[in-house]
Amino acid sequence: MELRSSRLLTVLLLLIAFTLTEGSLVAGQYYGGPGGQVSGFVYGTNGGGYDWAEIFAKNGNGTFQAFSGMSGFYLMRLPAGVYTLSVYTPGLPLGANSATITVTDNSSLTVNFQLQQEPVVATPEFQTNLSVLVMALVFSVAIAILKKGTKRVK
Repeated sequence: MELRSSRLLTVLLLLIAFTLTEGSLVAGQYYGGPGGQVSGFVYGTNGGGYDWAEIFAKNGNGTFQAFSGMSGFYLMRLPAGVYTLSVYTPGLPLGANSATITVTDNSSLTVNFQLQQEPVVATPEFQTNLSVLVMALVFSVAIAILKKGTKRVK
């Protein structure tokens, strides 16, 4: 029983550590409270909308993220403050296309981006979510450890 308890404690500590670090490493989204919204389009060099571009809004309090859709349209909600808004696409440097904006309560800003060159890397059709895969792996290992520790000898 002692061995099983220590294994369970180890697994729980790993899950807690993963959960705590996951939130601090990834840009977030802002869903509520006072603030405003920023929207616009990301256009490719051919003039059409560019899909799956990442739009980042950064200030001293955090980083927020949105993605452009198939038409190049993006929408994000931000708390009030001054932000550097930039667009990132694979193969192009972050910050190559950026703007400084001021968001106030109930404001609605439009910021469009025109890419100066097309990325050299193909844009994915979907965004992979590594945290879900890692969490599934951690749960699988935890279940395997618990099953191994609960086998009874006849």
